[in-house]
Formats: sequence, structure tokens, C-alpha cells
Amino acid sequence: MTTTAEPFTINPGALLASAPATATAAALNDALAPYRLCLPIVPLRAEVTLAELVACNSGGRYRLHSGPIGRYVRAATVESNGAMLTIGGPTLKRATGYNLNRALAGNGAPLGTVRELTFNLRPLPAATALQLLRGPAEQLLALAAELVAAGLALRALAFDGDGMLLVELAGLPDVLDRQAQAVATAAARYHLSLTANPLTAWQHWEALAHQHAALPSSQRLDLTLPRRALPAFVAACRAATTAPIWGDAGVGSLHVGPLLDQTLAASLKAQAAALGGQPCYEFGPPPTPAFPALAQGGRVTVGDAIAELQAVVGSRYLIHHPDQLAVYGQDASIAQPDGLPLAVALPATTAEVAALMNIAAARGLPVVTRGAGSGLAGGAVPTAGSLVIGLNRMEQIAIDRDQQIAHVGAGVVTAELQRAAERLGLFYPPDPSSQTASTIGGNIACNAGGPRCLKYGVTADYVLGLTAVLADGSIVRYGDGLAGQGESDGLAQLLVGSEGTLAVITEATLRLILLPRARRTTMAIFADLHAACATVEQIMASGIIPASLELMDDTTIAAVEAYLRIGLPRDAGAMLLMLADGEPEAVEREATALAELARAGGAQRVAVARTASDEANLWQARRVIAPALARIRPNRLGEDISVPVTRIAECVNRIKQVSAAYELPIVVFGHAGDGNLHPNILFDARNPTDMARLWPCAEAIFAIALEVGGTLSGEHGIGTLKRPFMRQALGDAQIAIQRAIKARFDPKGRLNPGKVLPS
Repeated sequence: MTTTAEPFTINPGALLASAPATATAAALNDALAPYRLCLPIVPLRAEVTLAELVACNSGGRYRLHSGPIGRYVRAATVESNGAMLTIGGPTLKRATGYNLNRALAGNGAPLGTVRELTFNLRPLPAATALQLLRGPAEQLLALAAELVAAGLALRALAFDGDGMLLVELAGLPDVLDRQAQAVATAAARYHLSLTANPLTAWQHWEALAHQHAALPSSQRLDLTLPRRALPAFVAACRAATTAPIWGDAGVGSLHVGPLLDQTLAASLKAQAAALGGQPCYEFGPPPTPAFPALAQGGRVTVGDAIAELQAVVGSRYLIHHPDQLAVYGQDASIAQPDGLPLAVALPATTAEVAALMNIAAARGLPVVTRGAGSGLAGGAVPTAGSLVIGLNRMEQIAIDRDQQIAHVGAGVVTAELQRAAERLGLFYPPDPSSQTASTIGGNIACNAGGPRCLKYGVTADYVLGLTAVLADGSIVRYGDGLAGQGESDGLAQLLVGSEGTLAVITEATLRLILLPRARRTTMAIFADLHAACATVEQIMASGIIPASLELMDDTTIAAVEAYLRIGLPRDAGAMLLMLADGEPEAVEREATALAELARAGGAQRVAVARTASDEANLWQARRVIAPALARIRPNRLGEDISVPVTRIAECVNRIKQVSAAYELPIVVFGHAGDGNLHPNILFDARNPTDMARLWPCAEAIFAIALEVGGTLSGEHGIGTLKRPFMRQALGDAQIAIQRAIKARFDPKGRLNPGKVLPS
């Protein structure tokens, strides 16, 4: 249910709220408090408006736990030249062209004056605990690093170079009691004094923030550094100036000022850069991004191109025989190529990609980037005569355990990164269903999510930096690689979801988090789809965010039971699979609460996993959907609409009407918690009648999604298959903006031509 608390519009069941851009985060959070929800951005200066926070991509007190505000912007209304433009929408996933709503944060896409903002919300923590530690700065910073590595429920680690560290924890009371004792024990080892629950501790950092923000920008130094570099840089500052130095020791952010001596300021900035530091814009928006100025090329013959391409990657890694090229002519979708590419090059480094792009620019060759070819929208289907750049050889993984980041090549398989992180006790949450085949580059290209995105977010939420090669062969690096608050982070977000139409992404710096200590799955079977969907809304409004909340409709359940024969009721209306993860105490509580909510919602049968074997059995039904459906029809067109959570039941029922009208079976399953549905149209490619009905049937599903305020794609992307519907989905004004962005990055339209943007 959507409610209005002037001037805010709140939808608790969808975890969404809209607010005037001139409102403050404090006012919005006051309105959200009765729902036990919040925008987890609490600026140290309460008077700062939401628009100002977005322009800076600020994070406030809780950057360590919640990140910057850009992670929460779902939609915005922007005024430009007297006209109003709405970008984004009410769904968590929106793989529909360029990431304009995310790129607004940090001034990445200056589109005009922001008038209204829609945010994704989070539950208020059940409890918080504050501990103020005092002692030498070096010991405080060492303790802070230890606490981050320990996996505590940290909300903030506010630091003052004069010898204070404020530790804030958030979570269940029994978890906090245990973890607060762990902090006290660690503090004693460092011989630090500790004050528990100081009532006014944050006022000290609020005063520092007001003093710092009042300084001219020339007298301020705002930086993010790797955590391991903080002690050395703080010591350097202390030796050079008496100015306050403070920030968040968990994030690695530091603020120094006033610095009246500009030579000193420049010296400190250089020292920070040598330690891996980057500018931070928490207290002032970054400069307008410099869009690329590209060199222009001419043309020579195809023969010359083949020879030069071979010179870059070697004959072994340049494919140009027609029989071999045919393998690269399709992806996992039903999209068909309009001819063979000129060649497929398989580079191993960014430098090789740049050399290939130089050659392509000089000869006017279209360029299509390819990962694993697992895409379902035709995004990697080549243009005739194009150069396909396959990135599978770029599979390097380097994980910084202390900083909790991964530097990876675009060709790394998603599941390989997940396994590498887990071996170090870390976690990379995005988990598209193709994770055992799909690559990180492909995930970034489509902003992939997966079941866990409900709690943990989509790929864009983990991108801290990108290395990319532009249309003219120049190499760029966007993003600070540390906290997502640097000068070019907005441009990095613009590339996420661009499907290879703006640049060739070759490397990424990705945020990792600590691996959850426990997990538990609950299954609930309902006689009625509406009851299941109403339960989803109740769960979302309850303060519990499951790690996964999966829905299977009646047709899917029947198909799976026919395949597995595991005792699922064939007359069931819907099934929910709900995963809780985190601290053991929290998981126990959440799993119990999810089961109770399901029973209260009318579930006929509820099962809670108690062992790893139970977990596997409960998820078995979800894993075997693909082979189960093959028994009904040999082929399927898997779609990927994203709709408001409150409209899921309506959409599924309307899709069933479409199924009857076109006489094609359609099963619906998906990620109920974020409204990302996967209607699968089953057909036989050998049957002309099925083939004639297939695409009109898909078009009818797209129309339903758009009519309820949803989108064409949540995570598969637009590619070629959904391109004809983009104007209907976005409108002429937003298409014009996206075209203008495309023209700045790719003025000749050579990068993945014929994809995403309509003719």
C-alpha cells in the first residue's frame, strides 16, 4: 500500500519512498520511522538537502555499512529547459539502457535540476550500540582495521586524529551484546579507554563536519585511502600541520583542514596519492565529468585489417575462417546475426584491446564485445563485417583481503570470483542464474543481479572502478576503486548496463563483503497466487530483508513435480523460497519469522531447513526448472520483466491470459522480493505455428510490464530483441539523452551497433 505523509510518498511493501529534492534526509527518515524503515544516509550536517547529497554521492555517518546515497536512488524527476524528465522507476532492477538514475549521483550525468527523488529503503536496525575509544591514533587505527576484518556488525568507525574512535554497531540486541564485548576485549589489548553508549558522541563529529564544510574548498583536503595506508598518512599530517584530521577509519575517508599553506596541501595530496589515495567529494560535488574527446579514423582494406589484428593477438587468437566464425554468430538468445563478423580477436590484456580498437577505429570497423555468450537478449550477436573482441582470456583475479576488494579481468567467470572470495572468508553477492558460465564483463554490461540482489543489490552496487577502452583505442579508468565517491564514479556507473555500446570494459575493481556466517531456507506453498504475493508484501514491510525471496507459479510447480516427483502438490497456486543469512542469532530469528508470516498469509505447507541436506532439497525445485520445462516443449524464450512488487499477482494472471490467447504454455518464476519475473514462453522451433505466435506473445508480455510501471528487462539487458520497445519504455526525451551520451562516447556509432537504442 502506498501512503502519503506530506511531502513524502511511502510504499512500505515495496521498500520505496519519494521525496522532494529540497527535503532533508532527516525529515524523510522521520516520516519513515513509523514504518520501521529508513534511508540509511545520515549526513553529519542535518540541513543538507537530498539533492545536495546526491550531487556529492554522500554517505554520511554510515558510509561503512550502507555506502553512498547513489546505491539507493531508484528514480528522479529532473527539470531541464523548462521540461520535466523522469528517469529510472519503481523497480530495483532496470536494465533499460544507460544507468542515468545511478549516474546522477556524484554528478556523473548532469541532466538538469533535480526536483524529486525516489529511494530504495532499508529496515531500521533492531538496536544499536556505541562505544567511544580514546588513545593514540596509531593504536586506534590498528584496532579499526582489526574490527573490520573480524566481521562485526559495524555501522561506523568515526575517527579523530586527536585520539578518538567511535564504534557503532547495529543488529539484534543479543548479537550486539556479544560483539560489543569483543570490541571491549580488543580495546583492552591496545590499552585504550572505553566509554559505553556515550549519549552525545556524534555531536563531536557533527561539529567537525560543519567547521570543515564552511572552509573554502582550497583549504580542505578530502580523501579516501586504503585502510592500511591510514596510519602513515595520519602520521604525515600530524607532523606537518595542527589542523584537525578526522573521518571514517572503516571507509578510509579522511578530512583535513584548514590548510592555509597551499604548498603543504599539495604535498599532502601527493603523499596520499603515493599511498593509493583518491579525492573524495563527501562535502562538495565533483566537477562535471569530462566526456571523452575521441580521435577520428579513416579506412583501409580488409586484408590489411586481418594482418594488423593478427600482429596484436597472434594467429592463434585471431579467428577469421568462416566455419569458426559461425560459433561466434549467436549468443544464448533466439536473436539471429545479419551476417558473419570479419574476425574474432581474443586479447589477453587491456593494452591488446586498445591496439585492436585503434585498428578498428582506423578502418571504421564495427566492434562487438563478447564474454561467455550466455546473454539472453542478443546483445553479443555480431554485426556483419564487425570485429568481435572476446574477453575470455582476461581472467585474472587479485583479491585484497584487508581492503575487501577484488581486481578482476572482464573474462572472469562469476562463480570463479565467488569461490575465490569465499576461500578468503569474503563474499561477492551478485548471483545471476548463469553464474557458472557468465563473465564479470557480461554482468557489468547488463547490470546483472540474481536472487540475492534483494538484500545485497545488483552488480552496479559492487563496482568501485572500471578500466575501459574507448572507441578510438584510448584507455580510461573511471571510479576511485575504494569507496565509490571519487571524481569519475558517476561515469563508471554510466558504463554499467551499457551493453558494450559506450566502451569495451576490460577490468573492474569490485567491492566484497564478509561471508555470512549462517544461512537457512524456508519453503512455503500456497493454494492461491494472490496469497503468496500478499505474503511477499508483508515480508517486505516486516523489517526482514531475505537474502532471496523466490516465486514459482502453479505451472512451474506442476512441471517440476512431474520431473522430480518429490511430493509437491500439483494443484498448488504458488511457492515461495525464502533464504535468511547473516549472524546465527539473526538467521534463527528471521527464519522463524518468515515461516510465521507465511502461515499467517495462508500457506498450506511450510518447511524450514535444518541441515545442509535440507537446504539442497528445498532449492532443488528451483534448480531443475530448465530441464523440467524441456519436457513440455523443447524450446523456451526466457523473458525478464521487472514490475512493482505490489503488481506481481496482477501481472502473472495477465500473463496466463496471454498464454491462453496465443496457445503457448508460459511458466512464471522469478525474484518476488524485487519484482523481477521470468516468464518463459515454451515452444517448438520445428512448429511453424509456434514460431508465428512466439514474438507477438512476448510483445504482449512486454506491454503488461510497461502498463504497470515496470520495465522491459531487469537484468538480461535490451540487446536486439527488446530494442524496438525502448521508445515506448522510456519516451522520446530520455531516448534523446541516451543518444547524446552515446554520441559523446561513440560518435560514429561503431560500438555494438544496432543494440539497445531504437532506430
